[in-house]
Amino acid sequence: MSLVEILVAAGTVLLLGSAMLLGVLDQSRRARDAERVSQVRQAQAAVEAYRARYASYPGAADDLPDAGDAALAASFGYAAEPQGCGADQAEQCRAYALSFSLEGAVGTLNGKTCTANPQGLSCSR
Repeated sequence: MSLVEILVAAGTVLLLGSAMLLGVLDQSRRARDAERVSQVRQAQAAVEAYRARYASYPGAADDLPDAGDAALAASFGYAAEPQGCGADQAEQCRAYALSFSLEGAVGTLNGKTCTANPQGLSCSR
């Protein structure tokens, strides 16, 4: 084998290895994004279940009865609208927002800044 043949073989192995590494990194990114969207949907379901039971969205994430759901909603920056509303006050919470970001795209969601609210999930760049 000549030096040129060895260099070509080594270059081919390096090229294939780097392509494989990029594929693994892309799959990891997609998995993280899919998990994040799944968690947002879980938090959103908990907030909607609260509304179905109490006819108002929770004033704060801590108002959710399940501690796990409360922590999940808090991790996505749960914000009731109008600000400062609470189920024990005369003014009822009429909307909410959960904020999250994606590294790539999940289904129709594609963007860096995403929000979950009563209308669904949406992203902007």
